[in-house]
Amino acid sequence: MSFTIFTFDCPKILKSNIHCEDDLEYTTSTVNRPSSRSRQTTSLLAPRPPGTPNGPAAIIDWAQGTFEVAGRTRRIDELCAKRGTFSSSRYWTWLTAEEYRVKYEAETAHTWTVYAYDGTVLATLTTRIHYFFHDDSLPLLEISPSVTDDRELQFIILILLYSETKRRDRSLKKRIGANFAKRRC
Repeated sequence: MSFTIFTFDCPKILKSNIHCEDDLEYTTSTVNRPSSRSRQTTSLLAPRPPGTPNGPAAIIDWAQGTFEVAGRTRRIDELCAKRGTFSSSRYWTWLTAEEYRVKYEAETAHTWTVYAYDGTVLATLTTRIHYFFHDDSLPLLEISPSVTDDRELQFIILILLYSETKRRDRSLKKRIGANFAKRRC
């Protein structure tokens, strides 16, 4: 079974079209607070059948700390947990559905991987990789054919968008802190 491949059309994963090899297209868009750079919401727009109302299929509300999928809203701190002091994995669950283990592999491929409870890979998000001698790669999302429910797919996409955005935010804070410390010495 081959994975379905989605490609982002730009490196900004929160403001991008996500194209699928099966002619399915998602769009992410982020609204920032007026006169501020902080994020308010990120919407995942999905193709809708004719005759259904348009609107976001799923939403990350950064200000409220919630995910909304198929009209149901849950707090992120209820959905995500970390287990163990030295574990880098996060465990996500939506209502009574199965639990997903999410892990980032920086050393090998700059890739987020979503695992099912039984350990099978459900999705990967390979982030933008910078190269010295040729063009940078754009983010790439691969989804297992076992993910057949649209709500599950949307939840997995939100998990990956959220996880990568938080990783980038932490990385930026570390760089700013290191630059500030250099200036003080």
